[in-house]
Amino acid sequence: MKTQNTAQLEKVDALRSPKMKKIALFESFDVESKHLLQEKLLSQSLSTIITVANTDNLLAEVQKIQPDILVLSIDSLSPSALDQLIKINAENPVPVAVFARQSSEEMLKTAICAGVDSYVVDDVQEHRLSTILDLAVARFEQFNNLAKELEQTKEKLSERKLIARAKGILMQQKNLSEDQAYTQMRKSAMDQGQSMAELSRRVISVFEMLD
Repeated sequence: MKTQNTAQLEKVDALRSPKMKKIALFESFDVESKHLLQEKLLSQSLSTIITVANTDNLLAEVQKIQPDILVLSIDSLSPSALDQLIKINAENPVPVAVFARQSSEEMLKTAICAGVDSYVVDDVQEHRLSTILDLAVARFEQFNNLAKELEQTKEKLSERKLIARAKGILMQQKNLSEDQAYTQMRKSAMDQGQSMAELSRRVISVFEMLD
């Protein structure tokens, strides 16, 4: 039976332990073992690593593995790898971290446009890996949240335009004031268990059929 102190210590240890990540790792160049990114990740007990054989089918690998983060350890990003990253960003977005031996300002911009969240040049010390990967994940989540907020804003604006158009139709057809048209629409939406946007689409659809 665990004592209270033992239970508290285990709880503290659990809080201190970094969350294990499932990493899909592609490592392309031949270097000494001490420089291999896979060896460094394993030495830090940061993750469960699933290696990827090549970058030709990265999208398929990501869809199969469903990793927490995709990591590429390469000389430089090839056109085919960039193409795969663009497809991943569009079809199956995941955080992406690239550790490259070579880079340029143009390549960095291209990588960011392809959905790379962290781009690190040259060798990396083991103790920095956790922070780099955490930042990549945080940046990915932040970008996704901003994209969702933008989409919600666009949707709300679209709904407001629909409501305004439907309201204008009722004002014209029934000779109502703006407040009267809005009140009638709101009551009808509530009675029918619809949103104002759904009701507006119906009003517009009926008007266009009769027009």
